[in-house]
Amino acid sequence: MGALAIDHARLMRASGDRIEAAARFGTPQQQRLARRLIEDAGTWQAWEREHDGLMRKVAAARRDAAQILVLKSTSFALIERMSLFEYMTNRRLRGGARRRALALFHGSRAYTDAMLAEHGNFIRSACSHLCSNHIGTVVMLDGAFQEPMARYEDLFREYFQAFCDVSLGERADAQSLRALLPYLKHQVAELRRAILAMPRTLPELAHEAGIRRPTGDTVRMPRPR
Repeated sequence: MGALAIDHARLMRASGDRIEAAARFGTPQQQRLARRLIEDAGTWQAWEREHDGLMRKVAAARRDAAQILVLKSTSFALIERMSLFEYMTNRRLRGGARRRALALFHGSRAYTDAMLAEHGNFIRSACSHLCSNHIGTVVMLDGAFQEPMARYEDLFREYFQAFCDVSLGERADAQSLRALLPYLKHQVAELRRAILAMPRTLPELAHEAGIRRPTGDTVRMPRPR
């Protein structure tokens, strides 16, 4: 018998706390993303609705082992949702190249609408991914949400960038890169299966403890409503 499941309210509290900690003590990128949520009521409300749905799926699992599997799958999906905006940013796409990249995934949708949608999607997904990794590591105490999940994120990013480069003709070696796509896709699938099958291992909590340690000027940041 596994341990009892974690309820939805606790998952949401842990998520809100992680966003607040990221806004104050995270990396520069984490601070920018978290503050964008906290300082904009509309962005916060949109994120909270989406994240609430994700955490309800986790809470619906009856035992902790099942919840870990759902949370891992959630993290995989969030990594995928972040990928297009990350790709356009990392490749510094402008003009026609950016339009073609958006058209790959948004079809004939208006350029401005598609760009705004991807930007908002990236912010919300990145923040939910941050929360999911925190919950998996600190609340569920599973080390798979640390190095293995970071490795998956790097590998999926490599595959996605190669796919887009080939599709958009952004590299001179596009033909040779095309031949690598099935191999990269296979690697992603294999690592995903391995992470889902991993037995629970205790995480390294030193960093998490550091960002959550109270300090003299620590205050709770207000959440917009």
